[in-house]
Amino acid sequence: MGIKNIIIAALILLFSAGFQFKAHCQLFFPEDMVNVKGQVIDEITKEGVINAQVLNMRVRGGTMTDAFGKFSIQADPMDTLTFKSLNYKDKRVPVSAIFTGENGVPKITMSPTRILLDQVEVNSSAPKINLYGIPGGKSSTVPQELRSDYFGSRPKNITAVVKPISFLSYYLSKDEKEKRTALNAIHTEKDWQILSLVYNRDVIQKISGLKDDALDDFMLYCNAFNKLPTNATTIEVEQRIRELLVEYNEKKSKAKNP
Repeated sequence: MGIKNIIIAALILLFSAGFQFKAHCQLFFPEDMVNVKGQVIDEITKEGVINAQVLNMRVRGGTMTDAFGKFSIQADPMDTLTFKSLNYKDKRVPVSAIFTGENGVPKITMSPTRILLDQVEVNSSAPKINLYGIPGGKSSTVPQELRSDYFGSRPKNITAVVKPISFLSYYLSKDEKEKRTALNAIHTEKDWQILSLVYNRDVIQKISGLKDDALDDFMLYCNAFNKLPTNATTIEVEQRIRELLVEYNEKKSKAKNP
C-alpha cells in the first residue's frame, strides 16, 4: 500500500470522525433559551411545595418556588431540571417533558419521604411548672389526720412567750397527745421493719446457739438492750449480739452464784 493511499485513508477517517463528533454534540446558544414555568406539588396532598429548589445543573443556576409552589426559570429545551425540597425525594425532569405536559400550568409532582419511627413513651417525674408565680409549699409525710392543729413540728421554748396559748394546748391537749402517740408508733414500726432485715430471731439463734426457752429469754434481753440504730449493718448487728451474749451469760452466772 503506497504512501498516497495511506494519506487518503487517514483523511477519510478524520473527516468521518469529525462528522460523528458534530452529530453527538449539542451546541447551546442564548437565543435558544426559553422561559420554563410550572408548579411543584405534593404527590399526596396535591398542594404546592413551598421553597423547593429548581436547579439547572448545566449552567449551575436555579430558582425557588413561591408560596404556591410555582416557579419560572430560563433553560434550553435540551436541559434537564432537578427539583429538591426538604422531606421530599429529589426529582429530575427534562424541559421537553415539562413542555409536553397538560394544558395550563405544568405540574411537577414530588414524593414525600416517610420514616416509620417506633412508639416512644415519655414519662416525667419533675414537678409541674407553676404558671401563676405562687411559691409551692413543702410536702409533708405526716398524714393529714395526725397533723397538729397548732404547729407543724415540736414548738421551741420561745413560742411559750410569743404564743403561750398554742404552746400550752400543744402539750396539754388530749387530741394533740393522741396524735403524737400515734405518730411515734408509726415511726417505731417503720424503724423496726428496716432493722428486722438484719436483726431477727434467726440471726440471734445462729450467733448464740441457743434454742427454745433459752433463745426466747435471750431475745427479750437483746430487744431491751440492743440500742441498735435503724440503719445498722449486718456486721454491726452481729457484733452487738455477741456483746449482749457475754453480758447475758455473766448476769445469768451471777444470778446462780450470788
